[in-house]
This record gives sequence, C-alpha cells and structure tokens, in this order.
Amino acid sequence: MKMTIVKPTLIYTLLTTAALAFTQPVFAQDKQTIAVVNIQQVMKDSTAAKSVREQLESKQKNFQSEITKKEEELQKEDKELTKQKTVLAKAAFDDKLRAFRTKATDVQKDVQSKKALLDSAFEHSLNDIQKVVTDIISDISKEKGFVIAVPTSQILYADKSLDISSEVLDRLNKKLPKLDVKFDAPADKK
Repeated sequence: MKMTIVKPTLIYTLLTTAALAFTQPVFAQDKQTIAVVNIQQVMKDSTAAKSVREQLESKQKNFQSEITKKEEELQKEDKELTKQKTVLAKAAFDDKLRAFRTKATDVQKDVQSKKALLDSAFEHSLNDIQKVVTDIISDISKEKGFVIAVPTSQILYADKSLDISSEVLDRLNKKLPKLDVKFDAPADKK
C-alpha cells in the first residue's frame, strides 16, 4: 500500500471550496432575515396609547379635584380646631383632634388608593397594547420570513432597511385604534 502525501495548499483549497459551497445559499438569498422594531416609539405614537393617556389624564384630573376639595375641608377643620383649642376642655379637644387625624389619614389612604388605581390601569393598558404589538410583529415576521425581530433598545446599530417600526405602527393603529382603560381596583399584592 502506497501512501500519498497531500500538500497543505491542496488541503487549504479543498477546505475553502467546501466552506464556500456550504455558505453559497446564505449569500444567494436576497431575503432579509432580521428585523428591528422601535417598540418605545410604536407604543408612544400609537393611537391606542394616545387614547390611554387621554383617559388617564382625565381620570387623574377628576381624582385631583376630589382630593383638593377634601384637603380644603381638612384645612378649614384644622383652623377651626386651632381656634377651639383654648375654648374646649382638654378631653373634648383631644377627641376632636383624634377624629381630625383619622380623617386626615383617610384622605391620605384615599390619595394612595387613587394613585394605585391609575398606576394599575396604566400598566394593564400598556400590557394590552404590548400583546397586540407582539402579535403584529409575529405576523409580519411570518409573512416576510424573518428569523428574528429585535427591539432597537437592545442593539447598537442596525441598517434602516431592517426597521419595520412604521409597518408595526400602521397595523397597530388599524387593529387597535383605541383602547378603553379599565379602572379596576388593583389586586392586593401578597
């Protein structure tokens, strides 16, 4: 049996040819396989997000009006209580002071409750919009054969031709032009 010595240049040529043969289909593709989406921009500019902001601002103004009235009542009561301090017996004044402090604490709890309600409504609304955005990105990816869609917040650079944000925004505005905010009491966190 006779052994043949293969020259290193021949091995290099064979390996290069094999490597090129396996990579040709990738280079031959004209199809874009990666997409990027500016999720923050889509969420900010969508008509659904704008309707959510309007509803939240309106509810917040109503809450602020209610709270302002309660605070004004507390201020009046505080002034009245200060005037009565020298007139009332100590026990009677202490009872009124205790009742006033309870009322003030209740107002503080009401403020916190209303803030939690607004925060919860905002979070749930954004989650609802985000779910639709994710579905839209999935649909576009399937239609166009994208292997991956990456949020722009996670990349340093991407060619503008990879960006599908405007298409996502257009579809979102058609699919979800408005979102009715649900102002349900937030669930207690345990």
